[in-house]
Amino acid sequence: MFLVNPIIITDMETQENVEWLKYLDVYQQELVLVSLSLANKRDELSNLKDYSFMVFPMAKAYEGFLKKVFFDLQLINKDTYEGRHFRIGRALNPDIRPEQRDEDWLYDNVAKKFGNETARQLWDTWLHCRNRVFHYFANAQQFLSFNEALARIFMMKQAIQIVAKQLDINSEINKVPKTA
Repeated sequence: MFLVNPIIITDMETQENVEWLKYLDVYQQELVLVSLSLANKRDELSNLKDYSFMVFPMAKAYEGFLKKVFFDLQLINKDTYEGRHFRIGRALNPDIRPEQRDEDWLYDNVAKKFGNETARQLWDTWLHCRNRVFHYFANAQQFLSFNEALARIFMMKQAIQIVAKQLDINSEINKVPKTA
């Protein structure tokens, strides 16, 4: 099932540019659409101090997307994919010291599959759009402006688009032609 509603997406997407959503499951698509719908309500939300809440649904979808990618690439098993203990932030962190890297550390695997630039983009997106939005840091401003929230939503969309496109290209390359 594919849930794209062109009315919700009009300001941020065009109908031709929603292929990236097809890789997401229905629940992840719904989360994305919540963030996009909130992004289309700028006038109604104009008097708020913090717009972090706009980012949260997309960040949940991004986390689910990453876990799905890792599972589809067989980097994690079904128990890990469905479990509650796997940590994206640890798995994707390129700065984990070599002696702390274990079977749950996936950065090198991701870099081999998608390239160093994309692996770094996935990590930076996680760091800026999920980790720094969800967590409280005592010595840092905690508020996101409307435009900062939009930028983070767009950053996650771009990361998903790049990987979904590469996965689609790779699946086309790996298809075995039927013989007559």
